[in-house]
Amino acid sequence: MKVNIKTLLHPRIEKHCEKLFDDGHYKQAALEAMIQVELALKEKSGNKKMFGVNLISSLFGEGRGIKLRVPFGEELQKQAQSLFRGVFSYYRNYAAHDGSNIDKNSAARIMIVASELLELIGASSLSYRDIGGIKGLMKSGLFTSEESVMNLLKFLNGYTIPNDIVDGFFEDLYENGFTDDQMHSVIDLGLVEYITKKYFPTTEEAKNSLFIPDEVSWFELTNSGKKLMERKK
Repeated sequence: MKVNIKTLLHPRIEKHCEKLFDDGHYKQAALEAMIQVELALKEKSGNKKMFGVNLISSLFGEGRGIKLRVPFGEELQKQAQSLFRGVFSYYRNYAAHDGSNIDKNSAARIMIVASELLELIGASSLSYRDIGGIKGLMKSGLFTSEESVMNLLKFLNGYTIPNDIVDGFFEDLYENGFTDDQMHSVIDLGLVEYITKKYFPTTEEAKNSLFIPDEVSWFELTNSGKKLMERKK
């Protein structure tokens, strides 16, 4: 079986490593591939302070903070952490501190492994459940104050979306000064939930309305969200 290595490479590896590899700079190509994985982790999570295995432990391990949840199920978080830690400890550290034995074949393998990790990062989702509550949201820089969290909850509560057509919702979200990450964070923290139900029109609506949705969705404060809002009154 013949496989063109370039078909297996992630676009970031193609962009930053392919020329180094083609020019025979195998150690540099391998190291750059691992650097791109680390940069992708930082960009996805917003964590700019940690590096290497400490960054991986923070994103995939236990403890407070923004997490990356892998697509194959949360029960595989530890395995994902072990995968990233092992690759970083073996390939990245060797390429950065020595790398003298990295030849054409090993560089190609490292670039493919890095491509797989980049694909996994892209498929993973951010989770804020372990961030440490409202204080954690502010400490992470996601919100500037508790008031800004309250304002988002007020905006979301009762916002209705027919047939899950969300274009207008996101326009309103951005115009009110909020971001996707902020919205996902309050959902992850269990302060608000997104509810979808089948829509049953009234007799008058069925006769006179030009548009009748099959489903209607809306945001609703949870008990925790309601308690938080009441506490701040």
